[in-house]
Amino acid sequence: MFAKFRLTGRVMPVPQKIPNKSDNKKQLARERSTERILASAIVLFSKHGFAQTTMEMIANHAKISKGLAYNYFKSKNQIFEQIIDSHLAKQERFYNNIPPNLSAKEYVREFFIRSIQFAKEERKTMVLITVCLFQPSAVSLSKKMIENVERRFAPFKEAMRERFRAYGIKDPDKEMIFIKTFLHGVIMSQHFNDTTMCTPTIIEMLLERYDSK
Repeated sequence: MFAKFRLTGRVMPVPQKIPNKSDNKKQLARERSTERILASAIVLFSKHGFAQTTMEMIANHAKISKGLAYNYFKSKNQIFEQIIDSHLAKQERFYNNIPPNLSAKEYVREFFIRSIQFAKEERKTMVLITVCLFQPSAVSLSKKMIENVERRFAPFKEAMRERFRAYGIKDPDKEMIFIKTFLHGVIMSQHFNDTTMCTPTIIEMLLERYDSK
């Protein structure tokens, strides 16, 4: 058998472990427990604030033991980081399929539309993250979130800069700050149910600045 193998030069495949029903059940149980922990953390962070919420409170709300909660997450900080990361991953997917050949005006319009749609769908989580990050005990988390945002959305920012350069805008970074500030204002007005602002009209008014470029 061995001689035959050497002559043919065949590489025998490495046996792969076939997942059994027990492994699948464990994985499913882990995913469900993780989801309950994250969902409970969102509820408790919203109700009590980040500083006042403990791992024991989260475990009790999720109806699991504190030991099991610590088995999945080392601390409430790690839970909060996971909430932020999942939130940003969803937002990233909203932008990933923006057509790459759009002009600056069309790209900004599409970016705004998707951002506002995302803000509507993720309103509760956005408010939670914003409130928690302003608490003194969450300074390190705020820094990590900023780093995460910069890393994830760097390609979209660069795409904006390229279009602004094509329009002859001398300082694309300043234009980015202007766009970001404007977008935040629109989103915040929606969070507070400001019916005096007609979002589509406001966006078109902003986009008029590129018609003369």
